Amino acid sequence: MPRQRRTRNRLIISFIFMMCMASLYVLLLKIRKMNHLSEMEENSRHFAIVNDIVYYNSTYSSSEKPTFMFLITSQIENFYLPMTCSSIDGYTETTSQIAIQQVGDSFLVGTCTVVEDPLYVTLKLDDFNMQIDAPTPLEHLSIKNSIVKEDHVICMSHLVLYEDGTTILSLLKHFKNSAAKIMIYAASVSDSLYKALEEYSENVEVVPWMLPEAKKRGEFDKLKLDPNYSKAGTEGSLTHCFLRYAPVVRKLTLIDLETLKFNAIPFNPDYTLSKGITSMITDGWKLKKLTTYRVTMNSQNDVVLNEKCFVRQDAQDLDKECGDLKSPETETTPSRSIYIPKVVQFDNLSIYEDALGRCTSYKSTIEDRQKLMKFEFELENRVSSEVCEIELMRDDFKCRVAMDYSKKMFRRRTRLLITHKRAFLRFWDGCHL
Repeated sequence: MPRQRRTRNRLIISFIFMMCMASLYVLLLKIRKMNHLSEMEENSRHFAIVNDIVYYNSTYSSSEKPTFMFLITSQIENFYLPMTCSSIDGYTETTSQIAIQQVGDSFLVGTCTVVEDPLYVTLKLDDFNMQIDAPTPLEHLSIKNSIVKEDHVICMSHLVLYEDGTTILSLLKHFKNSAAKIMIYAASVSDSLYKALEEYSENVEVVPWMLPEAKKRGEFDKLKLDPNYSKAGTEGSLTHCFLRYAPVVRKLTLIDLETLKFNAIPFNPDYTLSKGITSMITDGWKLKKLTTYRVTMNSQNDVVLNEKCFVRQDAQDLDKECGDLKSPETETTPSRSIYIPKVVQFDNLSIYEDALGRCTSYKSTIEDRQKLMKFEFELENRVSSEVCEIELMRDDFKCRVAMDYSKKMFRRRTRLLITHKRAFLRFWDGCHL
């Protein structure tokens, strides 16, 4: 009996030892993986962001198959990553390559075929596998305002370090009774103005949409203001609005607020979506008319907007002055100027006004900067220094700042961020993160 007891104790000790060694091995693997990811993070010289994912069922998809639309911001010209997406509905699984199309200077759209009503999707990039929740299917608009007679959505973009309540509230007063829903995309806005926008009307929503930045870990009190990324922020947010609402509403209005006018970029009074986006319209979409505006002048007394409209060929009765929605030609489509008086009073601040003015008046041309970026990318895999930097810390200034919650994937020296949640954070000492 004592011998049997000793044998049993040895077996137990051996088993515990083996379990401890296995746990230690797993822990070492995790530490090694964390160190490897940290090293890849530090060595990243380029980045891309999947800002959002929109799901189209077979009714809305141009391929007549359920599709995911990936909205991507990238600093890399001719951006490409060999990614696949696998979707499952509980019974069927589909795997397809993500096809990426350039639709702006720093903005792209990726598409992949998925199953109908997917439960979840897995993205694969080299050795990285990431499971993401399926986006919410598109829903038809619920009209809550009794004054509004049709399903019309208006989207405005893009608020960055924004304090001009007189302008934005006057625009809302002008448009609010013509739309069932108004979306305002913002990266950062004063806390007092944010509250005023939220309380203005039940059909107004302020949407967090970060300004793309190549931030390193620990950089939270400076904004590197890049004309390319500023433009990509506007393009991405208004494209998000179009892809999200055009299939389910009859009228859609997109307003480029031009809050940051860079001297480095020639100003074009016309705003229109890329043909690569409008070509996605199918017979299953409800949209009949798209109206685009761009702010061309913002004076003390009024705001001037340049207006263009586009309709589907089967809806020419809506407005014969409008261009073809599926193939918008801004050069041949007539435009007109709209003068909106500033009738709403608001205590506009000037906390960041001087810094923004300094950055937007920078003399270097955007073409020279792009050449420099391409040259350094090809020779040394480095990105040139940013155009302008703004110190964000301000004592006793309350601010709302858009924040992305992202998962990360890596390939060589490129960091890919997959946004799965967006929100506003409130700060008491400036618009920093």
